[in-house]
Formats: sequence, C-alpha cells, structure tokens
Amino acid sequence: MNLGQTFQRFFNDWQKFLWMGLGALIVQLVGGAVMIILGVATMGPSILTLLAGGPDMATLAVLGGMSVFALASLVLGVVAAGLVYAGLIGSVVAYRRGEEVSLSTFWSYARQYFGKMILLGIIIAVIMLVSAILLIIPILGWLVWFVWVPVASVTLSIYPAYLVINDGYSVGDALSTGFRVLRSMFVEALIGGVILLVFGLVLGLIGSVPLLGWIVVMLFGEPLLLFVLTERFETEVRPRLAA
Repeated sequence: MNLGQTFQRFFNDWQKFLWMGLGALIVQLVGGAVMIILGVATMGPSILTLLAGGPDMATLAVLGGMSVFALASLVLGVVAAGLVYAGLIGSVVAYRRGEEVSLSTFWSYARQYFGKMILLGIIIAVIMLVSAILLIIPILGWLVWFVWVPVASVTLSIYPAYLVINDGYSVGDALSTGFRVLRSMFVEALIGGVILLVFGLVLGLIGSVPLLGWIVVMLFGEPLLLFVLTERFETEVRPRLAA
C-alpha cells in the first residue's frame, strides 16, 4: 500500500469523507440527546419520590430509576455504535466503488447493516473479555495484551466488518477470515495493529482538545482510519488470502 497516495486521495476528496464523519457525528449527538431525555424520564420521578417520601421509599425509587436508565443507556449505546460502524464502513465501501457519498449513503448502509455490526461487536467484546485473563500475568501478560488488543481490533473487527458489507460475507465467515489472517499472516496483522495504535494515539491527542478536538476526530479521524485500513486490506491482505 502506498500510504502517501492513500492520504492524497483523502485530502483530494475530503468533502466525501466529511459526509461520512458528519453522519457519525449526527448519530452521536442524537444518541446523547435521547440519553438526556431518558435520564430525565427515568430519574425525574425518583427524585420527586425522594423529596416527597421517606428514606426507604426514596432509596427504592432511586435504585429503580438508576437501573432503568442504565439498561436503556446500554441498549441505546449499542444501537448507536452499530449505526455509526455500519454507516462509516459502508460509506468507505461506497467511496472505493466510485459511488456517491452523502448523508443518505451513510444512513442507507447504517440501516442495512447495523444489526450485523452489533452482532460482530458483541462477539468481539466476548473475545476481548475472555482474553483479558492475560492481565493476571504480570508484565509479560500485560505486554501480550497491549499487542493483542489493537491486532484483534483490526483483524477480528474492522476487516470482518468490511467483508460483511463489501463482499456480503456472513458474520461467521467474516470472522473465520479474520482468524485466518491472524494464523497465516501474523506480520500483516501486527502491522495493522500498529497502524491502529498510532492513529489511536494521534486522534486521542487531537480529541483531548475540548469539543473542537472531538468534532475533528469524528468528522475526519475515524473515516481516515477506516479508509487506510480497508486500503491495506485490499492491497496487502486480500491478495495473499486468494493465493
């Protein structure tokens, strides 16, 4: 992969990537607004009960409201993450195919694939949780975990998500391909993990700037990261899978 050419394409077509990031930003903002409304709806009655009732009644009311809010927030967060992931990767797929890229493109892929992205995310979360057992091993386990997380995020999350949307793979087949990359092309998988780690550090620094940094990361950072990694998959990984 020619990284210079990849960045040049990004800068030449920055408006198209802006649409991708804007779609993700809108989902995040709407999700945040809905979460605030849920908080008021679930915690508001509990606060009124706290003011009007005795200590026991108030405690039960607050705990109940917190439980409902936590569950609703979890569901909302999972759905929003699925929409963002599907919309971003779908938009990158559309861009690579030479199709129009707009908010409607983002939303079309988001609606079509968010369920599969949620399923993929749940599977990856379970894999990460199980592999966290490495953390009980001092130093060596921590180092392995530090390497494993970005590598697995690329090979078992980003690459499979791309295959689901671009190639029509099932989630199971896409994950099987990801594990095949881990087994037979570990160096390539490791390079992908390093790219993700570097992007994460840079975007983390930019995102640390209050509000403006977060907006820049959402509008341009995430679309660029996914574009770079999908380009690497097509140029460096897929040819070796087909060989």
